[in-house]
Amino acid sequence: MSAIYYRLFLLLIFFFGILNSFVPVLALKLPKELKGCISKTFIVARFRLDGAIETKNGELYLAAVPNNADQGKGETFLKAAFPNKTAPQFLLFSDGWCFMKVIEVDKQRTVISLDKLPVELQRAILATKLASDLIVPENFVLPSSLKSIVGNVSVSLKASPKVHVETATKTSSILNETKAIKVINDKVLTSKSGWVLVTSPATGKISMLTYPDLVRAMEFSIEGTPSGITFANGMVYIADQSKSRILKLDPYKRKFLGQIDLPKGSTPKDVVALPDGKLIYVSENMLGDVAVFETETDKLLVRTKVHSYPGRMAIDPDGTLCIVLSVPDGRASLLSTQTQRFISTLPVGALPNGIAFDSNSKMAYVSNRVSNTVAVVDLLHRGVVLNLKTGSGPTGLVVDANNKKLYIANAKDNTISVFDTTSHKKVGEIRLPLDVDFPGSLILLPDKKHILVSSESTESLGLFDIASQSFEKTETIGHTSDQCLWIPGQ
Repeated sequence: MSAIYYRLFLLLIFFFGILNSFVPVLALKLPKELKGCISKTFIVARFRLDGAIETKNGELYLAAVPNNADQGKGETFLKAAFPNKTAPQFLLFSDGWCFMKVIEVDKQRTVISLDKLPVELQRAILATKLASDLIVPENFVLPSSLKSIVGNVSVSLKASPKVHVETATKTSSILNETKAIKVINDKVLTSKSGWVLVTSPATGKISMLTYPDLVRAMEFSIEGTPSGITFANGMVYIADQSKSRILKLDPYKRKFLGQIDLPKGSTPKDVVALPDGKLIYVSENMLGDVAVFETETDKLLVRTKVHSYPGRMAIDPDGTLCIVLSVPDGRASLLSTQTQRFISTLPVGALPNGIAFDSNSKMAYVSNRVSNTVAVVDLLHRGVVLNLKTGSGPTGLVVDANNKKLYIANAKDNTISVFDTTSHKKVGEIRLPLDVDFPGSLILLPDKKHILVSSESTESLGLFDIASQSFEKTETIGHTSDQCLWIPGQ
């Protein structure tokens, strides 16, 4: 009998050995917030067990896991895409996770070499390791510049191959090609009351609409990533973050008149102008500074260091102070427009992304997308005096002409909250129309009676009537929208 048990014992060991050989590697679990953010960036076909992403276009992105296990607190957002969000070869998220696109070079599969990335992105990827259970693509080699992230993965290394990456050039040919400008409606190419320009970072387009009827007249394509936009001395300045330049658009002649070249990889997030139009300010995100240029000569006057990763900016109506938001650390830098020097920094909240002033330059309001708050800043005493509790994901905001009401777009709720600026009490909540989704910015139009609302998820703009506290209409523009800008007629 003992012999039978012994044979059964050996048989069980044999079968367990076979089963064990088929046990898959442990799946790399992507954080829930990260997966949600990735799904907003791509049309994902599937998330592989090793953390890699396969898009519906057949592209493969390999995961690099942050060494710092404490990262990833709070809402996750796309921090950087190189060379741009439309066709990224490298993605960095706020929780430290990186994803690298697998490309083919000289009949081998590889990823972009480290030396092709801006310095800040190089640091980010060097703080990661390839997923330990990575399913290595067939015929795959890793550039030797990425040797330190290999970890326990068995992968071949090779001297960095020559990979073409689109970067900023001195003169972009797109500015001289007719395909950059498209006439949508030649019957409305004149507008004495002015124009509204609308940027679309996702498509690289800028639309020009008549004011006040908001009829789309023209479309400009920059084949880049238009971010901030401002008007000064008859010229529209557009921050192209993926090509590290400021484009100059003459809205009256309807053509581009060149560009201001910025340092490679500087990633300009925003551009604002003084009320007199003599100077423009550019937030160079990856350099951690604000560059100041003369509009008459395009001459660089100074670069002023501010808090890390400067993003959105705004200049007060008096033209004496520039507020610069730093997304990663939730702070606002104050910059003097008279001396061009850094004054101080204020904690405002998590993921600050919008700024509004009252017309007296006494108060500023900063929306914080993750904190779900708006910081009320006393400009005279240079301090935050109150935090207003908003809806979910506050983005754009604007103060009415009488300085009595503050309007705040809640991107995740698809609503606009209304606050009394004296009592700081919430006095209203307006739901957006169905065809306006995820509002990004609010601007008070020149009639002081309407607010224009952009939409990051749909192809329509919303026109809000202040008197009736309701939406008067929506206008389809053919692409998503981010920043809106009114410019005077001629």
